[in-house]
Amino acid sequence: MKRLLLDFVNTLDGKRRRIVIPEPKEGLTAEYVSQVMDRLIEQKALPEGYVKDRAAIVETTTDEFFNLL
Repeated sequence: MKRLLLDFVNTLDGKRRRIVIPEPKEGLTAEYVSQVMDRLIEQKALPEGYVKDRAAIVETTTDEFFNLL
């Protein structure tokens, strides 16, 4: 499963916020993701004081041994 992680940090108190987007579409660029993060900040989707910190696509795999229920 792929997930796009958008990390923000508050410049006033150091607290962090993360937005997780499951199954992001293929072909995203760093520039596009950066613009989206800027837009989230501009539109006040995050509390005051947050700035973009990091963005990453994370892919995980699951090897299930058993599932009883």
